Amino acid sequence: MTQANNRLIVVLGMHRSGTSALTRGLQVLGVNLGDRMMSANESINAKGFWEDLDLNALNIEMLSAIHNDWHHIAHIEERDVKALTVAGYFARAAELLHSKIGNSPLFAFKDPRVAKLLPFWKEVFVQSQLNVSYILAVRHPLSVAKSLAKRDGFDIEKGYLLWLGHVLTSLVDSAGERRVLVDYDRLMQSPDRELGRIAKKLDLELDPAELQSYKSEFLDEGLRHTVYGLSELQADEACPPIVREIYTALLDVASDQMQLDDAAFLDKMTHWVDEFERIKAILNLVDRYYVANQVMNELDGKIASLNKIVVGRNEEAVRTKAENRVKFIRAMAEFDRRVAEYEGQIAHLVAEQARIYSSTSWKITKPLRYVVSHIRNLKRRAHEDDEQ
Repeated sequence: MTQANNRLIVVLGMHRSGTSALTRGLQVLGVNLGDRMMSANESINAKGFWEDLDLNALNIEMLSAIHNDWHHIAHIEERDVKALTVAGYFARAAELLHSKIGNSPLFAFKDPRVAKLLPFWKEVFVQSQLNVSYILAVRHPLSVAKSLAKRDGFDIEKGYLLWLGHVLTSLVDSAGERRVLVDYDRLMQSPDRELGRIAKKLDLELDPAELQSYKSEFLDEGLRHTVYGLSELQADEACPPIVREIYTALLDVASDQMQLDDAAFLDKMTHWVDEFERIKAILNLVDRYYVANQVMNELDGKIASLNKIVVGRNEEAVRTKAENRVKFIRAMAEFDRRVAEYEGQIAHLVAEQARIYSSTSWKITKPLRYVVSHIRNLKRRAHEDDEQ
């Protein structure tokens, strides 16, 4: 298995929180991201997701195995971690991670789903004897909620709750480990400063040439479509008070006015966890509502698809009936034409016959025809007598 001198950096964060831009920035610090990256999507992440395809696929499969999904709000439980282990995912995850790291002394990966699955992955990291550090990406909650509303059609309230669940899990499950928190808006404003903070806290070295390439070729102000301040969060009635409180505290951490492992911050975190636990039943209800709504939407889609097929087949039947009617009418017209043609030919023959019968030659040759006919009869009778 991988030895303890292999360093692993895990980027944690909520979807739409700038984890892609942050992960790409790690190349400036000499971090290996692997060679199986997810392709860019022009409408979602034009500059790329910077996620490993195989790790991403495994995370999706594991969430599905415990009847969960990336957009479920409630945390996974200890029983879920055990269920994944029993199902063989622990060995698969360890083997996959080992193959990804290989001989690389410094490897990093990100997938927002890891924030939900971190209790499982932490056991894998321990078993694999990895030296793990964490980078926590955070972004203004309203920016995240608005982005999710646009991309996934989620209510703003659900976006806030998803932000809360992912951020709180990242904070709690990375506690006691080497870690650094980075605010996405601060990264966009000053990548030099934020990558320098990461380098200092995680004992990494910054490559000036790579930094210049990162700033000139990758970073683009168009990557972030919204920029909000605390005032907008305070004014938004859809935002839960706990989200405002946590984000305000995290801004102090991101600006190094407070440390994640300060006693005061840990006290706050204990309070947030308690409050989150008190509303767990409500969050489970929200998850069930969205799952049921998703199922209903899928059923509506299938019904609409079936209706479309039925309408199409009805139209085809009507069209076929009309086409057959046209073919029948055309066939009858052709039949009538041929009958008329035959009748014309018969009339012509009858007229020709009458003309012949009334002609002088026919009348003059009548005795000859009689003689010829009589001779033919005599020959026929003689032939019949010979046969007898």
